[in-house]
Amino acid sequence: MHKCNFCRKKIPSIKVSNYFNKFEEGKFFKCSSCKIYINNKITKKIYTSSKKNINSYLNKNILYFLKSLFLYLYFLKLKKFFPNKENIILDFGSGSGEFSNIISKSKNRIFSSDYTFNKSLYSKKVTFIKIENLFKKKNKNKFNVIFLRHVLEHIYDFNKLIPKLKLLLKKNGKIIIEIPNYHSFWREVLKGKWPGFFYPYHHYVFSKQFLIKQFKSHKLKIVKVNFVEPPIFGSYFSSIGINRSLSKFLSIILYPVQFMISKFNSSSEGILFILKK
Repeated sequence: MHKCNFCRKKIPSIKVSNYFNKFEEGKFFKCSSCKIYINNKITKKIYTSSKKNINSYLNKNILYFLKSLFLYLYFLKLKKFFPNKENIILDFGSGSGEFSNIISKSKNRIFSSDYTFNKSLYSKKVTFIKIENLFKKKNKNKFNVIFLRHVLEHIYDFNKLIPKLKLLLKKNGKIIIEIPNYHSFWREVLKGKWPGFFYPYHHYVFSKQFLIKQFKSHKLKIVKVNFVEPPIFGSYFSSIGINRSLSKFLSIILYPVQFMISKFNSSSEGILFILKK
């Protein structure tokens, strides 16, 4: 048994698949009181997309256009929550830059920052800031909007990160956070192979109830909480050894089925928080 990092109660473990090695297993610990899954293992391996996958993305194949459309519609849906018509936006934990690149087509000024990737993967319209420079004084009160799309669950000391991000926001600025859902229907179906665990790179699977308490403790106003349905089957198929491009294609084909089943069971795959400074 292990003690919960937050309530300190003894909590049981569950076995989960290793995303990159199907012959190995890992552990998450489930706290039913806090409504959170916890992985305390700090891996030294850095997760990156391979150069081949990045080049495939930059070649703008059909998967690129479909995902671009999905992400841009996602962005447009959230624009009503932005403070101004034209904003300074930070894509934090921007990865290979796909979301930054897509939203750079808007009238907003786009900045991005990531622990692993570098400027070479980004559009010329996106200004990349190295992590070690992001939290310097010159960036205080700089941004109107900060996006964290499936980033918070990767951060072991996330409660130390939130105040730092808050300092980067202008008055009335917004933080938009999307995470996997502790109560996901597909977690029940796929068990330890559920992509939301993404072992060993995810440290947490959060619930709505848990994060509301955390955000309030940081004096962030909760503007809106939505349940969203990001496609998951690409990650699932990839984890069991199916070719990555084929996995992405199958994920798109199966997405309507995933969406309808999740809605029928009133248990979506992701949670979206819109927070105000």
